Amino acid sequence: MLISVEEALSRALEGCAPLPSEWIGIGELDGRVAATTLHARWDLPQRDLSVMDGYAVRSLDIANARACGNAIVLQVRGESAAGHPAEGPLQPGEALRIFTGAVLPEGADAVIAQEDTRREGERLVIDDASLGELSPGTFVRPRGQELREGDVLVRPGDRLGPGDIALLAGSGHAQLEVVRRARVAILGTGDELVAVGQRPGPGQVVSSNGLVLEALVRRAGAEPIALGDVGDEHGRLREALVEGLRADVLVTSGGISVGDHDLVHGELIRLGAVTEFRGVALRPGKPTTYATVFAEGDDAPTRVFALPGNPASSLVTFALFVHPVLRRLGGITGDPRLPRRQVTLRGPARGAGRRAHYLRASLVDGEAVPLSAQQSGDLRSIAGAELLIPVPPGVAELAAGTRVEAIELEPSMAERAPRR
Repeated sequence: MLISVEEALSRALEGCAPLPSEWIGIGELDGRVAATTLHARWDLPQRDLSVMDGYAVRSLDIANARACGNAIVLQVRGESAAGHPAEGPLQPGEALRIFTGAVLPEGADAVIAQEDTRREGERLVIDDASLGELSPGTFVRPRGQELREGDVLVRPGDRLGPGDIALLAGSGHAQLEVVRRARVAILGTGDELVAVGQRPGPGQVVSSNGLVLEALVRRAGAEPIALGDVGDEHGRLREALVEGLRADVLVTSGGISVGDHDLVHGELIRLGAVTEFRGVALRPGKPTTYATVFAEGDDAPTRVFALPGNPASSLVTFALFVHPVLRRLGGITGDPRLPRRQVTLRGPARGAGRRAHYLRASLVDGEAVPLSAQQSGDLRSIAGAELLIPVPPGVAELAAGTRVEAIELEPSMAERAPRR
């Protein structure tokens, strides 16, 4: 009996917990998920810093000179540059030459911009007319303005990027504990498959699904393991499945329908697989099967997704079921599904009777344009697809102008010319 897309996803996510953690260097952090809470190890910045080339001063000296109506003249004592702080405190009546990013000396609490001053040897004459208001903190980046020692930087489940690398490195973290990436074995099946670069003969097709699935696995934050392709032969298929079951997740493509040459499900059962669902009320992707296999001594099963072999079926079912599982295994604590966005249909979206229909669409000026090719075996039905448009079961058609919640497949392709 076919189950709904929602029920299939619920079963796939059931008991799905983050994988164990591992330690990595901060240079490997991009795209990884934090396994622990990390705190700042010191204030950032650690000292008061100048944000201007000019002179560090005591604001009280300037205020006193102005109150008495005197010319503002200070004695220059040394300099402070980034990485080369001056020694000793600033005394009353003194100024210190200072550069952007340099440490303010003890006693100084403000910086006067260079253009508001004039040097006469070691005397600093300040142009009171152009100076304007000067108060403690003028042109100063105070200690701890960005972070205080002990502040939380990241929490478990945070996916980290280049900006986080900078923040963590600047806060003293060189090694970090992250959730291990899921290892995903990918296996193509079918006598009809030929290698990329080989001209297919009658009834043959180029094996492209494996490459697509590898790319999708990487985008989900996991590590693909390419097992290649096997034909419709029990012994070699079983060997390949056994190898794939060593991974955290096994994704197969093809051989999962009910024909005489569809051998994948039967071989999985012989290997001890427990079928969690077999068949989804979905177009494309109706035969999609999900099973679990426990190896002796393992606390967690290998999760097996047997996907249909048509290109659109593989893409859609991966997006709906495999991607969320990989995200959850990878430690993502929020919604593990692909992002959603509200769009307006520029053209009609036809339904699929009792099954949910997920049409591939491009994004043009903020509107969803269903691709003209929607056959699951047509490579054009996935090339240029940026969105999946769900048409619920029992709905014959969503008219142009309808607002729908679309699934984002590839937001970065928005600058491409629309595919019709």
